Amino acid sequence: MNHPAFGSEAQPVFSALADSTRCALLERLRDGESSASRLAKPLGISRQAVAKHLHVLAEAGLVRHWREGRETVFEIRLQGLAPAEAYLKSLRAAGDKVPATG
Repeated sequence: MNHPAFGSEAQPVFSALADSTRCALLERLRDGESSASRLAKPLGISRQAVAKHLHVLAEAGLVRHWREGRETVFEIRLQGLAPAEAYLKSLRAAGDKVPATG
């Protein structure tokens, strides 16, 4: 059975977080906004690869971006985690209703 919160809103968040490179990008963005070029250097991957990962994160609502001159700047959006948090909360609430076995 597909839970409505998971199927509609939380799925992109979980999919985005399932990749270790995207998680590493979020970790780096916790320190503040950055460009794809600056994010790529410590990861040892191309700016284009980072841009693709950032696009997935943006589609999931986990980062936002804007143009500053010739660069695109990215920053983390922690409120983008809300659909995943709501889904996990619903699982915990359902688990609390299950009788203990033993």
